[in-house]
Amino acid sequence: MSLPVTHSDLQERCLRLARLLADQMADHQGEDGNFVQHSFYAKAYALALWQNLGDARHHPKSISAINALKNEKQDHLYHREFIEYALERCPDINFETRNAILRNALYQSPRVANWRILGMRIRQSGSWHDKLRAELDWLYIRTRFWRAPVFMDRPGCFSAQYHAFCAALLTDSPIPAQREIAAKATDLIARICGTTGIPNLVGRGAGQSFGTVTALYTLLKHGYRVEAEAILFRLEQTLLLTETLPLKLLAPNPLPHDPGPNNPQTPGWYSYNRHYDYLAFSAFWLLRATMDTIPKSVPTNHSTAKADLLLIKDTRHYNARMCLRGKASYDVTPAPVLITNGHVFVPPTGGEEDFPSLYSPASQPLPAFAGHEAFGAFTSGTVNDTTVNIAFRLAGFRGRRSITFHEDEIVIHDQVRADDSSGLHLFRLLVPSGLAFEKPAGNRIDFPDLNLHLIADHPLQIADDGLFAVTGLVKTIFVPNQSTATLRIVWNPS
Repeated sequence: MSLPVTHSDLQERCLRLARLLADQMADHQGEDGNFVQHSFYAKAYALALWQNLGDARHHPKSISAINALKNEKQDHLYHREFIEYALERCPDINFETRNAILRNALYQSPRVANWRILGMRIRQSGSWHDKLRAELDWLYIRTRFWRAPVFMDRPGCFSAQYHAFCAALLTDSPIPAQREIAAKATDLIARICGTTGIPNLVGRGAGQSFGTVTALYTLLKHGYRVEAEAILFRLEQTLLLTETLPLKLLAPNPLPHDPGPNNPQTPGWYSYNRHYDYLAFSAFWLLRATMDTIPKSVPTNHSTAKADLLLIKDTRHYNARMCLRGKASYDVTPAPVLITNGHVFVPPTGGEEDFPSLYSPASQPLPAFAGHEAFGAFTSGTVNDTTVNIAFRLAGFRGRRSITFHEDEIVIHDQVRADDSSGLHLFRLLVPSGLAFEKPAGNRIDFPDLNLHLIADHPLQIADDGLFAVTGLVKTIFVPNQSTATLRIVWNPS
């Protein structure tokens, strides 16, 4: 990363990406103003992008987008909050055109933080009645979703992606108290991201562009240049590799004609994900990052406020992230999400549960009776300094996992109080299937490209079970036929 890290240089790089994506959106727009694949709010964000760029080449595209928006069906899936937020930031859209587009569409107002804050921010610029409703919205949001320094995605559930979006929405709020909370939330984003360039490693939407660009925006807005540059560098590298900005940045595959949660080419997607929504949204926020003034000061010390549901551990060898609270499999990380030497070694796991998907209980990195299709289920977890303790259940038995983080190694200990350990697989770490490995001994597996090896106190096995994480296909590493075992992830000296 040899490019400068001044604020203006970062803004210029954001502008370059925004322009490239604006041209790509224009190329992919059909004659009817829609994009080649279904989207919910792509037209509105593309319109805001094109109008704010002010390039005459995009003017016909903007007209087509406006006409398509006016003709759009407004059913129960109509994303009014997202569309209205974009329209309010279109410099050439007048009141009559905005009303012709929105007509009588209802607000969705689902019970998640980012939608509620989005609706509140829209109302803050409305009538006195809207402003009063916005004040009531804020009381609800503070009570239900804000647990300093985190925004909960849903009560009891954290998503680094939607935490970043909440912070971005409040960063330019007209209310000073909301901007102060955004600053605290941004400090947590900086700690989660560090120099990895991936700010959304845990929770719903892990590794998606949506949370990546909003994290970049709020980090730049608050002066976290090093963390912002790490994100921007990864975005630029991805664009060079794929010639676009994939919805799932951790699995930059070509876009298939039928993307979705059960397509192996689009791992980590949810049923509501749309490529062109996230592409236009990302370009819009990249452009917004170029419109803000340089922060008056650059943060020098991170806040001491801690989130007891998160583990953030950085050493010269690795970056580890864990979330130990949630209701769905994608909320929690029973094994650390691990980055080493710039590569994701243990990726985020879990995904869509309400629709057919690539994920199942087998996709959780917890012990299992594999032959009986019985898999561990997370029940609770706590963080105590550098040790994480996890409780899980498995086929009627109780299990315990402890993970201790040292400077140059991570020690994982598994125990299942089972009557018979025959067929029991402990650990079940999931690692990307493309990683090269060697097995010099029965209880050891080396990953030479990452300069690390795994050592257990019992024989280790590595298998391809056809499982997926958000990076794609994974291999499973486990100790078979034992009720208790210890695994060390060790980094060799440079």
